[in-house]
Amino acid sequence: MTAVYIYVVVGDTTWQRPAADGLVYWAVNLDHLYVGATVGGQNAYLYSPAFAQVFSLIGLLPREVFIVGWTLTLTLIAAWLARPWPPALLVLALPVSQEIMIGNIHLVLASAIVLGFRYAPTWSFVLLTKVTPGIGLIWFAVRREWRHGILAGGTTLAIAGISYVLNPSAWRDWVEFLRHDGGTGGQGLLLRLAIAAIVTAFGALTNRAWTVPMAAMIGLPVVWMDSFSMLLGCVALSRYPRASSPRDGSVTTGDVAPPTDVFARLSS
Repeated sequence: MTAVYIYVVVGDTTWQRPAADGLVYWAVNLDHLYVGATVGGQNAYLYSPAFAQVFSLIGLLPREVFIVGWTLTLTLIAAWLARPWPPALLVLALPVSQEIMIGNIHLVLASAIVLGFRYAPTWSFVLLTKVTPGIGLIWFAVRREWRHGILAGGTTLAIAGISYVLNPSAWRDWVEFLRHDGGTGGQGLLLRLAIAAIVTAFGALTNRAWTVPMAAMIGLPVVWMDSFSMLLGCVALSRYPRASSPRDGSVTTGDVAPPTDVFARLSS
């Protein structure tokens, strides 16, 4: 009902700008990535050069093909995340529909976090785009799942290293951007990161994996309406088993990945 009210009564025009954010990635210029970039700025590219380098290849697609393909991809991701409880798509209809229409990466972030419980390298996508949602990695530290943390960090460093070799000046520009403007557009970013850390630590101690996508959303540099689409990650992890906890001594070193059948239900 909220979505209907916003679109019909308020007259939200998001639908008139299909893949508006996605087109920023599609049209990225590797030679001038951060010229005039500001948090919340129109057509501003804010992510790492590594993401831009990958999307420069996707940018070879015709504009219309990209819009259709990107929109369909986000739609399928939303459906996959919501499989344990499909009514979540109705509850989150407004942020999910806006996310799909404008083509941001919140749903991709949520899927990377969900997959990251079994395939830790997917966290590199989180760290090389919006960065601060990586606060969710506290889960592995609290649970002493060191292999997952090392894989996540190592993969990120490897990708960043290769990307840096290809375009060192872009990396220097990105670091400079993050230093001067990376957090200025956030609403109480430091406070939200502290809250996100607490939520993640609590979830890790009590085996509530669904707290990690929630914490990552809280820790976003800027929280928009479509950012709440990340809560579909909570739905996807709602069946994560609660069989062991660092507090009961059953988790010591190494990693404790969720049983295969949990992810089988998500992918089947």
